[in-house]
Amino acid sequence: MKRILFSSIIAISVVAFTFNSCKKDKPDTKTQSAVDNNICESEFTKVMPNVNSIAINENGVRTMQNICPAITIDSTTYTGGWPRIMIIDYGAGCTDSVDGKIRTGQIKCVFSNRWGLKGSSIKITLINYYVNNMGYTADSIKITHDAANTFTNTIYKGQCISAAWSLEWAATHTLTQTAGASTTTPNDDVFQLTGTANGRDRNGLTYTVATVAPVIKRSSCSWIESGKLNLTPSGLPARTIDFGNGTCDNQATIIINGNTFSFTMN
Repeated sequence: MKRILFSSIIAISVVAFTFNSCKKDKPDTKTQSAVDNNICESEFTKVMPNVNSIAINENGVRTMQNICPAITIDSTTYTGGWPRIMIIDYGAGCTDSVDGKIRTGQIKCVFSNRWGLKGSSIKITLINYYVNNMGYTADSIKITHDAANTFTNTIYKGQCISAAWSLEWAATHTLTQTAGASTTTPNDDVFQLTGTANGRDRNGLTYTVATVAPVIKRSSCSWIESGKLNLTPSGLPARTIDFGNGTCDNQATIIINGNTFSFTMN
């Protein structure tokens, strides 16, 4: 009887060890947080260069009509002083001439002072703002002009909303314009981005993000072209998002525990 019992214990132990080994050896393939972070990051970080290119060309923010987007000044605030309000109005929808995406709604920008001055800031509100049918909103977006061609972009309680799910996103980034600052066209603008972010993906999993190598965003390209991020989902190991070597395409890779997965950017 003792021999049978002892044999049974050994058998159960072997099964338990085998089961646990299989669980430990199962590869981590969860990439949803990385995909959803890119959906939010791509557009929220686009807002700052977009507003900047319009503001510097407006000489204190003039009024431009009959284009898409229409750029206007709230006449009740245009008294020669500050703050001033600029509205970037995409109306019912128009195709952006720079990245080819269809945008609708408005971007409301409240300037604390002339945008060329260091220390000036812009408070941004997204109003019924959609990009290719994806809705974007935030409790607060603030851009601060820190130094020549260097800005801090803070997004607080951002949301990226589709018909099927909603994402949460927040970030504090430093953006440095590395090209295009001396011209009046936004098409040659290039920005370098560093900083941190955090969010919640469509499955409810929270995550944090930190820049490993500066992210490069060219206005004439719809996607991030190069740079690396470390993204850490709650309860999971960090994974590295690699945007490539500077080629303008929608492909990026995610490296998890030495395993590489490809994904297509929004």
